[in-house]
Amino acid sequence: MRKIFTAFRTQWQLILYLFVNILFIFKYLTRTEISVPLITTLYISSIPGFVYLYFKWSPKVSEKLFKYSSFVLLSITLILIAVGLLYIDPYTVRVDRWSAVSFFLEGLFNGEYPYGIHTHVSETNFPSPFPLWHVINIPFYLLGDVGIGLIFFLIITFVTVKIYFNSYRKAFFFLILLILSPAYWWEVAVRSDSLSNGFLVLTFILWYTKKGYSVDKNFWLTIILCGIIASTRLSAVLPVALFLFAQYIQTNWLKKILFPLSILAFVLVVFMPFVLWTIDGTYVFFTRNPFMSQTSVGNPVFLIIMIVAGIIFALKWKNTDEYFEYAASFMFIFMAGSQLSLIMTRGISGSFFTDSTYDLSYFTLYLPYTLMSLASKVSNK
Repeated sequence: MRKIFTAFRTQWQLILYLFVNILFIFKYLTRTEISVPLITTLYISSIPGFVYLYFKWSPKVSEKLFKYSSFVLLSITLILIAVGLLYIDPYTVRVDRWSAVSFFLEGLFNGEYPYGIHTHVSETNFPSPFPLWHVINIPFYLLGDVGIGLIFFLIITFVTVKIYFNSYRKAFFFLILLILSPAYWWEVAVRSDSLSNGFLVLTFILWYTKKGYSVDKNFWLTIILCGIIASTRLSAVLPVALFLFAQYIQTNWLKKILFPLSILAFVLVVFMPFVLWTIDGTYVFFTRNPFMSQTSVGNPVFLIIMIVAGIIFALKWKNTDEYFEYAASFMFIFMAGSQLSLIMTRGISGSFFTDSTYDLSYFTLYLPYTLMSLASKVSNK
């Protein structure tokens, strides 16, 4: 029975992996003359076959060979990303994740209120990441392209995954599944920073776990790290909350009170320069801020349901392998539920794949945890 349950959990994670990638195949290949049903069929049939063969045969291959293969594969991937950055004109892409960061920093360095600067796509689209995410991207901006962050976060993530598993065999599997993901290459093609932010959160969780830290024993360090994460994107809070909630409720009452209040204070301090930013005597933050973009599609009923579900999920997992499964599943439910809630509220024009109101890219946020879950199931023996 245990083997059957384990196999089901693996299959579910594989379904999640296939789901997000098929979404991108359907949305973007329909704009070409390529046969979408054919590509989808090939993808659905080949990926499970590859995973099965890897699970079966990889333990028979030496760790040294996987080490060399990992460096070769990572190098090729970095070259492909660099080629994409060089040859894809970002201004021809109708996705403004890159310009939301780049134009923000350009405005900031020019002394303009950065959250009031529109992106390259539309005069009604404004930057939505929180301040610290923009700060993290300053080095890439100064190098001439915020898309360079794609290279940086891939390297950091691969290194962290390898250190966490202490296995090139598992790290290689994580990397190759990422490379076989159309959703990931869409992120590269449009210079999206969304998945990079997701990788930053994953890196924090893996490092925190590897160090053996806890909320109770490393209270103030955890507050600072959570404050940093919370100051990048609202969506970044979800996997961290799932990760730390069970530890949080085991602390004493004083820490239970101090923990959320201290994180909130940290975030407020980060935002304070923008809150106090005035133009002609007006505090412009209250007319144009990132929360207007990140919470504009919220539904109170759905939010309450997700909070309850999140608490249940956070209390269910017993080890980090299970955490990856629960985090991937919760993030999927949250993103799918958000889109369904939005459809019920605003309706839909045409189809889910053609209506610009609905953003498929949010589904990529559960991809790191699905990849970790699948990689954790690769045997080293």
